[in-house]
Amino acid sequence: MDEKQRVLVVDDEQQITLVLRSGLTKHGYDVRVAAEGEAALELFRLWTPNLVVTDLSMPNMGGLELCRRLRAVSDVPIIVLSVKGEEVTKIEALDAGADDYVTKPFGMGELLARVRAALRRSPSQAGEAVSVIEEGDFRVDLEAHSVAVRAEEVHLSPKEFDILVHFIRHPGKVLTHRALLSTI
Repeated sequence: MDEKQRVLVVDDEQQITLVLRSGLTKHGYDVRVAAEGEAALELFRLWTPNLVVTDLSMPNMGGLELCRRLRAVSDVPIIVLSVKGEEVTKIEALDAGADDYVTKPFGMGELLARVRAALRRSPSQAGEAVSVIEEGDFRVDLEAHSVAVRAEEVHLSPKEFDILVHFIRHPGKVLTHRALLSTI
C-alpha cells in the first residue's frame, strides 16, 4: 500500500475499538474511531474513509441506520461486526447496505482478510479517490468544500454543499425529498 487505506471503526465498546485500531494500524491502515452512528456520519463527511466497520447495537443511531445513511451517499464498503449471529439479523444488515457480516467473537486474521477483500472490490480502488470534480465551467473541491463556476467562487452553506455533492455522486438518479433529508 503506497497510501494508507482509511478505515472508520464504529463501536461503542471501547475494548473492541482498541483491538480493531491496534490490529488494523499494525497492518498499515489509517484508523479513526466513532462510538455511535451520528459521530460516525460526521467523521465520514470530514475524513472520507475507504471502508467502514460498524457494530449494530449502539446508542443514538445503531448500525442498521448508519448503513442506510452511508449507502444513501456513498458506495464505501461496509463490514458489520456484531454479536448478533441470527440469520434474520444478518439479512437485515445486508439489506440495509452492509457488504459483509462478521460475528463476534472474531479472529483478527479473518477480519483482515475480509477488509482486504472488500477494498479490492470497492469501485474507488480502481483509481485514486476523486477530490476535485470538474465538468465544463463547474468545479467542486470535495476536500476544501469549495465550489467555483467559471473560476468564480460560489459560497454555499455546509448543508447546500452536502446536497450538491449528493447530487454529483448520484447523476441521472431521481432523489426523493425523504432520501435527501435522511442523507443530509
